[in-house]
Amino acid sequence: VLIPAISGLAEIRHKMQQRASKGASRLALVVALVAAVLALLGSNVVTSQDFLLHCQDNSGAWKLKVMGVMGKGRKPNMREIHPGDMVVVVGRTGGSKNKVLRAIVTRTRKPCSNPLRNGFMNTFDTNCAVVVDKEGNPVGS
Repeated sequence: VLIPAISGLAEIRHKMQQRASKGASRLALVVALVAAVLALLGSNVVTSQDFLLHCQDNSGAWKLKVMGVMGKGRKPNMREIHPGDMVVVVGRTGGSKNKVLRAIVTRTRKPCSNPLRNGFMNTFDTNCAVVVDKEGNPVGS
């Protein structure tokens, strides 16, 4: 994948040397290299704020995206979410629009200490949550 890009850059550099001074050709080469690197890395960049949860109840919601954590400040770190935390999520429901909901995290992939403090660590294969209303009562059954 990189060999055609390098040969293409060599052609650009050769053309630039014929047309302009050395300073301009070096600038064009640097710009082309930066553009090539951004193109290669652009598809693999994932923002750290995307934290998706599966809905574990039968409320009809799915694909819950965490927007914030209740009680942990204005800009909480999404990596500090543990089971039992109440989060604000945007989720798909039966309608065509997304809705802002509240949910309680029940399972996480991240290992967390056992509530019994006996030295064991709990980890699960998925990140899941249960949708609740403003009072904390479950929406589904």
